[in-house]
Amino acid sequence: MNRTYLSLALISVIALTSGCANREGVAPSQNTSLNAVSPSGTATSEGGAMQRSLDGWLKEEWTPMTAPKVTTTTAPDGTTIQTKTDATEIVTTTTAPDGKVLTTTTAAVVAPEDETPFTLQKYADKWKVYHENKAKMNEGKPQEVSNVQKLESLPVIGK
Repeated sequence: MNRTYLSLALISVIALTSGCANREGVAPSQNTSLNAVSPSGTATSEGGAMQRSLDGWLKEEWTPMTAPKVTTTTAPDGTTIQTKTDATEIVTTTTAPDGKVLTTTTAAVVAPEDETPFTLQKYADKWKVYHENKAKMNEGKPQEVSNVQKLESLPVIGK
């Protein structure tokens, strides 16, 4: 009885492992048996949700923040002033109507970061100022319906 179970288990293991690949050492993408059951073309062509989110953030928010900003203005006398603002410096190129070019480089002023530690008192002060000014900010806007009012407006079953 034990030999029967052992031999049956051995045969099933051999059958399962031999049916997974056409030959040993084949990469999953080259395995025709696996691709017939589960094609993997969609997984490689489309990024996952997190990857799409990251790509969108990089394209829409990070790149414009880090890319230098270039502004060009032309004076009535024909002088062209081009200002290229980067995170570290400001380069101003002035081109006169006669073709003379003057380039000026200035170090950009970086705002110092707030190094003070966060405290609950800061949060409480900001909360107080916000709620004191909330009525002024929302003045003239229609009042939002509160959740309590929404629940009270629902029909009651059983009354």
